[in-house]
Amino acid sequence: MLLELSNDESRVLKETLDAALGTLREERTRTEARELQDALGRRYALLQSLQRRLEPLVDSEEIYA
Repeated sequence: MLLELSNDESRVLKETLDAALGTLREERTRTEARELQDALGRRYALLQSLQRRLEPLVDSEEIYA
């Protein structure tokens, strides 16, 4: 599709598209940050759980080499 646009129309269209892309970039970054934070939170909880399960063994010296 070919559009015939004046310089002013082209400029406005470019500015609008730049703004839309900027907004999408920001949203993508926020989404990725949330997903990463969630994943790190799950890993942290898993490690804490493992640590809690090991503590009684360490305290009672039941860990075998």
